[in-house]
Amino acid sequence: MCPGLIALLLPALALGQVNVAVDTTADVHPISPLIYGINFADGDQMTLGIPLSRWGGNTTTRYNWQYDVSNTGQDYYYENLPGCWGAGCNPIPTDPQTNSGANGFLALAAQHQVHTLFTVPVMGLVAKAPKYNHPFDCGCPKTLTASQQSFDPYDTNCGNGYAPDGMTRIACDGTSISVAFGATDAQTWGAYLVNRFGASGGQRIYLLDNEPNLWNSTHYDAHPLPTTYDELWSKERDTAVGLLAADPTAEIGAPAEWGWPNYFCSAKDTATGGCSASSPDRAAHGGTELVAWLLQQAKAYQDAHGTRILHWLDLHYYPQGGSGPDNIRSLWDPTYVDPSWIPSTGIDQGKIQLIPRMRAWVAQNYPGTKISLSEYAWSSDMNGALGPVIYAEVLGVFGREQLDGATAWGGPSKTDTAFAAFQLFRNYDGNGARFGDSNVRATAPSGSGVAAFAATGAGRLTVTLMNETTGSKTVTVQLTGGPFGSTAQWWRTSSNATITRQTDVAVGSGGASITLPAQSIGMLVVTLAGSGPDGGTPDGGNPPPDSGTGAPDGGSGNPDGGAGPNPANDPLAGISGSCSAGGPRPSVDLPLLLLVASLGLAVRARNRR
Repeated sequence: MCPGLIALLLPALALGQVNVAVDTTADVHPISPLIYGINFADGDQMTLGIPLSRWGGNTTTRYNWQYDVSNTGQDYYYENLPGCWGAGCNPIPTDPQTNSGANGFLALAAQHQVHTLFTVPVMGLVAKAPKYNHPFDCGCPKTLTASQQSFDPYDTNCGNGYAPDGMTRIACDGTSISVAFGATDAQTWGAYLVNRFGASGGQRIYLLDNEPNLWNSTHYDAHPLPTTYDELWSKERDTAVGLLAADPTAEIGAPAEWGWPNYFCSAKDTATGGCSASSPDRAAHGGTELVAWLLQQAKAYQDAHGTRILHWLDLHYYPQGGSGPDNIRSLWDPTYVDPSWIPSTGIDQGKIQLIPRMRAWVAQNYPGTKISLSEYAWSSDMNGALGPVIYAEVLGVFGREQLDGATAWGGPSKTDTAFAAFQLFRNYDGNGARFGDSNVRATAPSGSGVAAFAATGAGRLTVTLMNETTGSKTVTVQLTGGPFGSTAQWWRTSSNATITRQTDVAVGSGGASITLPAQSIGMLVVTLAGSGPDGGTPDGGNPPPDSGTGAPDGGSGNPDGGAGPNPANDPLAGISGSCSAGGPRPSVDLPLLLLVASLGLAVRARNRR
């Protein structure tokens, strides 16, 4: 299908008529409920169905659990910040360990029975015992290097680690404000957590640090040299062994890497200005891509010792070019060339296809390892009109492409429009009714501006629909499989991104027809005949939702960090398609069926994958 046929179809598409085909017998596989997570989810979000929360980000790299203190790193003048300070810390805590932010995070998770991704430091240094008021200890003090680009206006001794030109790094000393933290320390912390919260039972997933190939940037004062293959593996291995010695029921995830090209090369490689099989560190390891090599080492460890020490391949992803919803294709589409700097790296012609790539790495190097994205964001759309559409499509792709876990970064908060996407999948009726847990095929016409995903579970078929356009769409959902009930519930967002139930629709031999307003999302709920009443009962078997209190470290469209503090008087107080590229996946392309309608032509279905 391309220019000629598209020209024939344009009249029907312009009229807003779209046919979506759903087949409950095709592309059937489980959908993990852990894909609907959020970093530092709060209690309200958990109550509304968020099943996974993450304690992570730049500050957790140097978090000292015994004193509840972390270091802000490059995000804010490399300062050691306790869990409270100043007027908000009266009296000064006598037992910061017991009442720590980390413990509060896990307690909230336990209260709501949710899974957690819980970051444990691996870099080797954590913040030392804190001061509870200004001036704070910091890694790039004026007393060490007087001439720096900027200084904290609230702690004028704390600099940003750059010379006045904003480019040249200056001398810093993060070691003097830190203490060592190694595998034995991680084991001690793990044992403490088991004693306080019980064994993990797979619900507490330990992530090994955060974005290690950015340490020489985000934590330059304490780790100025670029990370290498061997450093990363040895630290991850030893920490994982220590944690599992303390809690054999836990699971381990790594490397929580920030993005392209450090999926393929170490920081030592990229410091030389490139990333290829001939880059020095990668070449010294057989030219093997970094993620693949780490998986190979984990498999070799299990082969030698009989114990799996890596359960999750965890990465981060922030779109570097284009805009949503089109650039969502970078998560899966093998033909999509990223419209950013990424093609200039020379890696796979700039075709990211991240989730299939992750699955391939696992299949080829360490089968049985689960895959997750513990950070991702389409930040500019978090609270806009397209926010629900973009995040709903992302969540739909996660399920269809068989991601095992994900936690969105930087929100969305309960009040952001994008949170409607999470509600649609996890609690569309306000009483716990959810998108199904078994994926089935849903196809929509390429170029129609409509996306569709479908799943079965709890005796019903659920079909999520997204209208990317500024015009209303009349969508006919044509059903194969079944048998199906004679009516369906129809839930969709209104102009304020609130999900409300609309008039039920009839289900006939031609399917069900609904109206999808501009830039809205909706859920069609069809009873599978013989399974009971339509709609509204939650799917069973979801894992416990998760919690989170703590301070994410910024991050708008980039690796976590960079937003800086934000309170009133002291900013620190708040830290705590085109035919060639946009159409179907080649392996599942469907025949085109032209249906003559009174007002034009409509395409029945082409797999919009």
